[in-house]
Amino acid sequence: MRPLARRHHPLPVVLVSERTGLLLDPYFSGTKIAWLLDHVDGARTRAEAGDLCFGTVDSFLIWRLTGGRVHATDATNASRTLLYDIRNNRWDPELCTLLGVPMAMLPEVRDSAADFGTTEPEILGAALPILGVTGEQQAATIGQACFAPGMMKSTYGTGCFALLNTGSEPVASSHRMLTTIAYRLDGRTTYALEGSIFIAGAVVQWLRDGLGVIASASETQALAEASDPGQQVYVVPAFTGLGAPW
Repeated sequence: MRPLARRHHPLPVVLVSERTGLLLDPYFSGTKIAWLLDHVDGARTRAEAGDLCFGTVDSFLIWRLTGGRVHATDATNASRTLLYDIRNNRWDPELCTLLGVPMAMLPEVRDSAADFGTTEPEILGAALPILGVTGEQQAATIGQACFAPGMMKSTYGTGCFALLNTGSEPVASSHRMLTTIAYRLDGRTTYALEGSIFIAGAVVQWLRDGLGVIASASETQALAEASDPGQQVYVVPAFTGLGAPW
């Protein structure tokens, strides 16, 4: 049965935050899936029949690399969908119902270091095991060896993202930061707090391609070094929102 349009049933913001650690925002997958199922002809029927799957980018790659044998993700990617209970480490039936997302669509959630199947031999020249999957910022946290509570990484790319390892217990922020899964190994979950600046390096692309004030990204270094430190004019590139804590 097709659920009622969600505009008649506003999502409980506190429930979403408590279960997922996220803010209710279209940045995350759950609301996107809901929109697709409601607006693409036949999508909901196929999803409820188990003929339509959802996954983050890692799930898509695993599916393709394994020739469609494995539909899986890891806990870090699952924790960014608005559909995953990060405390109980499972897809949340209530959130799926609220968003009208059939649970049959969702991938199996595994540890960050787990067996995700074997690649088709013709793709990479051999049948290779896929043994590790993590989300982008969580992978950077692992790469920076932030394995103890209190350790933090900050990476600068398209956006800027700081993740603080909070250990085995999820910590709720009072400043609108996100509570997320940093990694899950041997069934044990390590949590993190995340603060985001959505636009960082992307503003350099905008200066080049949008505003046209530079011809190449490399010009920005000399311009920054020649700037007047006493100048009180600031550019805040909030093209997709300010990020934490706003």
